[in-house]
Amino acid sequence: MIFEKLQGDPPTKYIDGNAYIVSNGALVDMYRCKEALVDVYNYLDPQTMEVDLDFNTYGTWRKELIKKFKEWDKMYLKHIKAVYPEMSGIHSAAMKPLSILVEANL
Repeated sequence: MIFEKLQGDPPTKYIDGNAYIVSNGALVDMYRCKEALVDVYNYLDPQTMEVDLDFNTYGTWRKELIKKFKEWDKMYLKHIKAVYPEMSGIHSAAMKPLSILVEANL
């Protein structure tokens, strides 16, 4: 789940009128993952590619792209393995309507 960097003490996220307190560890971890993903997106920006990418530079460009994907993957796997109970609560509450819909269709 990616949302804006939260401010306040304690950091609180409001979803559908409900307040969810998020730990600083979860915020930092989530923000780093988002930053790495945006870095990959910016690297793939078509306007940048038209200017910098040609036949001679493709090999280096591709290696750099793979490096950025590996960095993001490493951060994201760390984020997945970290246990943040408050994030699980936000996920389950945010996805509850979808879960009810899926169960109803079964």
